[in-house]
Amino acid sequence: MSRSTLITISGAQVPLTDDQVFLATRAQQPERIQTYAVLVNGTLWPPIQLITLATGTAGKVNSVANFNSHTALKALSELGFDTFERVEYGGSGQVVVRESRKRTLDRQS
Repeated sequence: MSRSTLITISGAQVPLTDDQVFLATRAQQPERIQTYAVLVNGTLWPPIQLITLATGTAGKVNSVANFNSHTALKALSELGFDTFERVEYGGSGQVVVRESRKRTLDRQS
């Protein structure tokens, strides 16, 4: 069964499902990871790229932010994806994610 959440994009609540994210990554390659990463089907992705692919809305257009990494990470975490903060690069240039950097969703209201 598909999980769903809402993400705020340009001030509007947009529905998002894990199936949308899975389908959006088909035949796509992840961009270079900067600071944050999301694990989808064994591959690390930048969170803004995932939301852009899944919703068709870019994170930033003409210097106006439609959403940011934290908003993207929160939504992707709510969908059940593993998300990581402050990734590092190993000697061979590969992204290294440490379990200690794994974000946990705060489900308290």
